[in-house]
Amino acid sequence: MEESIMKRSAAASNPFTTSVAGGSDFCDRRQELAELERLVQDGQSIVLSSPRRYGKTSLALHLQERLREQKFLTVYVDFFSVLSEQDFVTKLAKAVVAGIGRGASPDNFGNRLASLFKSFTVTFEARPEGIVVSTALAPGTSPAAGLDDVMEGLFNYVEKHNRKACCVFDEFQEIATLPESKRIEGTLRSHIQMHKSISFIYVGSRRQLLMDMFGKNRPFYGSCGFMTLSSISSDDFVPYIVQKFSESGKTCSPDIALLIYDHVAGYPSYVQRLAAFAWGMTETVCTKDIVEASWNALLDDTTALFEATWTGLSPIERRALTSIAVEPTSQPSAYEYLQRYHVPASSMQKAIEALKMLDLVEYGKEWHLVDPVMAAWIKDTRSNTI
Repeated sequence: MEESIMKRSAAASNPFTTSVAGGSDFCDRRQELAELERLVQDGQSIVLSSPRRYGKTSLALHLQERLREQKFLTVYVDFFSVLSEQDFVTKLAKAVVAGIGRGASPDNFGNRLASLFKSFTVTFEARPEGIVVSTALAPGTSPAAGLDDVMEGLFNYVEKHNRKACCVFDEFQEIATLPESKRIEGTLRSHIQMHKSISFIYVGSRRQLLMDMFGKNRPFYGSCGFMTLSSISSDDFVPYIVQKFSESGKTCSPDIALLIYDHVAGYPSYVQRLAAFAWGMTETVCTKDIVEASWNALLDDTTALFEATWTGLSPIERRALTSIAVEPTSQPSAYEYLQRYHVPASSMQKAIEALKMLDLVEYGKEWHLVDPVMAAWIKDTRSNTI
């Protein structure tokens, strides 16, 4: 019996996800999921925000799965890498086509798209992995006209087929980095406010930039509600870790699972990644030593990303970030604090505002780093540069 268990364990794949979580990998968020579902069913739109890698995308996609069971049309588009107004419009058009065509056979796919857009060329190809779609603005069509066309096509389709719909705009704040952002926001709002059959979920991780888009004197002001994701509690995550180990033929006690959770301050994606490292290093029983070795592996794994972020900061921003990582404070402009970390008084507040806009620091009871692993990395590798 023991030999058969070990064979299954060796053959098992790592049960912890380091990407978008779905199915049995989706941990908790029951309350948030139920609230989002209720709001969308009522035709409301929501801004969904949190730090990076907190599970926003997983939650939004899980919601859309449930809505499709209720015959909702769902559209998902990720604007993280958007480069221009035309790129934005093309990505949106492709996502709308994919949403409307979901589940259609190659023979019926074209019929669903008939007369959907006036200013786009839509092509598709049936491949073994599914239907591959491409969209392109017709020659001579401006991106602004293309955006009008996409939104009108989407709303006309929903009305014609008497359906409700939910659109998820992931990393929506990236639109604010485009020169044409105000025009894009205004065009979207002008269409959205005229139709109540589609709910929009605006997802973002650069929270200050996202909140500014919904502030006063901006087109989206007052158009939707807000939901902020907090970390998943240890009461939910610890049993999840224990269960994942057990299902794959290994053992992790609740105390060791809590150690994994506490090491990364409950940061959802890091809990998954640290647990994944620990699972990979465990033959039968996970121990404290394994968790410590996994923590070192996690620090090594994130170094390249942290170094890239560090390189993009100014010298003063690096000093401010290091001081807050080493010593979180409610008074970063206090004389003793500035002297201790060699930051000029005239520069500290400006640096903090820049770091806040990048979602690297936030204020609770005191200023601290958003990312607990980055804080540990800075303390280990950069604090001696102050």
